[in-house]
Amino acid sequence: MATAIGDLGRERKRPLFARRHLFRPGEKDLPLQKGRRRRVLRPTHVLALFALQAAFFLGLREIYLFLITWDYLDIRKVEVVCAKDSLDRALRTHFATPRLGNILLCDLPALRADIRRLAWVKDASIQKVFPSTLRITVAVRTPFALLERGGLWLADEEGRVLEPVYSLDEYALPVFSDETGFASGFFDKWEAAGRCFRSLPANEQARLAGVRSDDYGSLELMFKDDPVRVVVGRVSPAGDLARFRSRRAAWEEFAGPLGVVEMSFDGRVFLRAAAPPPAGDPVPPPDQGQGD
Repeated sequence: MATAIGDLGRERKRPLFARRHLFRPGEKDLPLQKGRRRRVLRPTHVLALFALQAAFFLGLREIYLFLITWDYLDIRKVEVVCAKDSLDRALRTHFATPRLGNILLCDLPALRADIRRLAWVKDASIQKVFPSTLRITVAVRTPFALLERGGLWLADEEGRVLEPVYSLDEYALPVFSDETGFASGFFDKWEAAGRCFRSLPANEQARLAGVRSDDYGSLELMFKDDPVRVVVGRVSPAGDLARFRSRRAAWEEFAGPLGVVEMSFDGRVFLRAAAPPPAGDPVPPPDQGQGD
């Protein structure tokens, strides 16, 4: 009896694309042969690299020296943008003579600090406009009130002195003063007076002649068309003033013409009558002289 075996006992080799790419534990891949050639850096190469670097930085140095000494980059024009005419003219006159040098070497922070030291300057920005122009933009301080402190001064909202004032008719602004001449606590008193002024209605602001502070926290209001001085508190000065306006007739009927109304105490009002006008001095009789 014959038995046909065929190809059952032979091991078939799988095609390449069917082989597994994962290795079993303990299996290793065949070592790869690298055909790269190892290069050796010789001393001449190192010297060449140093020479290239030195040439590069030397070139930069020469370009920099040329630019900072080039007459084409010298500042020849200064543009000023300022809302106050007198300050605008002063700055233009100051920068009329070219003396700022090369635009690359111009120290903008130092120049800005010098401009900000001026009394009317609140802030300033400076921009370089190549090749030879500077543009200066100035923000001007706004007058807020007159300060009575060793004289009369124009001041802004922060209490910064702007310029001396020689007549009250120059500015339609109230005068802020203090019993002690602002010997202490200037900024607190100035802020309290300014807050009081801003809290008043527009019609009362127009009538206000001045605000006088003291060391006890009260504010004395004086008006242009009214001899009565109204002392109010710092908490609600507008409310105290409105209460005085509403009750003035009744108080004058009770106490006569008023000179000072003290309203800075909670729940109490102190009235002081106006001082009587001074009596006129008697006119001496004419000198008759003596006869012979």
